[in-house]
Amino acid sequence: MPKRKAPEDHNTVTQPSPPKRTLHHKSSRPAVKPSQSDVASENVLAPEQCMHVEVPATPRVRRGKRARPGDDSALQVSGDSPKDSAAKRKLRGEHQGNSPPRPPQSLPQVLPAHLTASLRLQQRATLASLQTPNPFAEEDNDVPPSANVTASRQLQDLLFGSVTRGEGNSCLLLGPRGSGKTKIVEQAIESLSLQPIIVRLSGHAQHNDRLALREIARQLSLQTGRSFLNDNDIVDEDHSLFSEPIPPVPLPPPSHLPALVSLLPTLSRPTIVILDAFDLFALHARQSLLYCLLDTVQSCRVGQGSNGLAVVGVTSRLDAINLLEKRVKSRFSGRVLRTAPPVKLCHWMSLSRRLLCIPIEKGGEEWMDMWNLAVDTFLADRKVAEVFADTFALTRDVRMLQNLLVGVVAELRPSSPFPTLSKLTSVLAAHRGAHFLDPYTLSYPSICLLIATMHAQIAGHDQVTFEMLYEMFREQLRASAAAPIQIEGGSIGMVRCTREVLMTSFERLLAAGMFLGVAPPSVNTAPEFVRYRCLVERELLKRVVDTAGQTSLKKWFYKAS
Repeated sequence: MPKRKAPEDHNTVTQPSPPKRTLHHKSSRPAVKPSQSDVASENVLAPEQCMHVEVPATPRVRRGKRARPGDDSALQVSGDSPKDSAAKRKLRGEHQGNSPPRPPQSLPQVLPAHLTASLRLQQRATLASLQTPNPFAEEDNDVPPSANVTASRQLQDLLFGSVTRGEGNSCLLLGPRGSGKTKIVEQAIESLSLQPIIVRLSGHAQHNDRLALREIARQLSLQTGRSFLNDNDIVDEDHSLFSEPIPPVPLPPPSHLPALVSLLPTLSRPTIVILDAFDLFALHARQSLLYCLLDTVQSCRVGQGSNGLAVVGVTSRLDAINLLEKRVKSRFSGRVLRTAPPVKLCHWMSLSRRLLCIPIEKGGEEWMDMWNLAVDTFLADRKVAEVFADTFALTRDVRMLQNLLVGVVAELRPSSPFPTLSKLTSVLAAHRGAHFLDPYTLSYPSICLLIATMHAQIAGHDQVTFEMLYEMFREQLRASAAAPIQIEGGSIGMVRCTREVLMTSFERLLAAGMFLGVAPPSVNTAPEFVRYRCLVERELLKRVVDTAGQTSLKKWFYKAS
């Protein structure tokens, strides 16, 4: 008997069925003709036979009860009902109560009392990190390693060969001031497994080979316990300070230099000699110290029973190798490791964040979240980024960044516990642009010396001496005196000034702080040959020249462009 079709119910809302899919279950049997009793239960399956098919594009209709006309409650799409949603939100909030607290979304204007100790600890940790910053930027797989990272790896490999295999190596670490040369050397020494003998010499302190010889003997005596000086050179340590003054220790003769340097590979441990200001050692007479050191390095061979010797020169002068004599240059290995300051502003910003976000042990999670949010907000400020960009355009020296951050961190108080733009601008105002006492009242000779300094800077000489400025003034005086135009029989060129007048004006500029010495004082250097750096900016000098109103000074100043 054919099966009757069930009457259609027009009140029941149906949904267009999706395309027919045939789902086969592993335990399914061949389909048989269902009986009438099975029709009512044909949609009821056992739990283990249910197959969940997620069709997100086609919502299902809940078939709870038959819909009535005008009743919209039957159209309930599968999902969370308002009651279920409220219950789930309540349950979800209970679960979130056990999770760790989220970082604060806003910063308090005044620090709570229980976080004052955390602020002090954060200041100490941040100031300690700013004293010895890491010159290496974070490495990225897509970005090639920086010059400092490459130089550090090469220097570590070189020192490792001298310490472990007994090799003789020499190299020159070259880079501008503030690029991290000293930090690279210190980190390379700390990475060695064996502690070698370290001899540190400076061209600013050891002006000749005899001073360097005595310093080498003193440092070797402290690290080995042996005496490398004559008995007559040893000073009695029990000498009373209130008795007769201690006679000065005589310098060893230069003939002792080759004998002392040749003993370095025979010591109980490998030796590393660091020559700071390498270019100044090249100015010594006959370059005896460099010759003896590099000749001893060249004679060190692996397997001859001698310990290693490494000579590392550190300088910022590009032509340092050209200063070496032929016999010294032939014994130098020629290895030059170059360093460089950060080349992009983003490196400064990432370095600032690393230096500021230093974790502390007893700070607590609440303080660390608050401090990290404050640092991120500070560095994300557009005006703060502009201040960093302006400073980065003037100098890429990391030490300037250190000074700015130190001033900002030192100004933190419980009433103002986080870095702000106002703190940064106040610190920057103290560093950028020196404030001189009434520069518009400078005399004519003083203005001439400042203009000569600008011409020296254009020529590439950031450091000047009085003799250089005096020669530039004489050249300009001769050039202006040859002008064909005369008034009442006299030239309209520069006014003649004697050497004594210019020297007096230069001393007044030094007293006013417009020139700063860059070399240590020495009895062997005449005052007119001491090197200085000018602190007067070009814009300030331009206003001073315009105020003076002298045509000859204006013409000479505008030539320096």
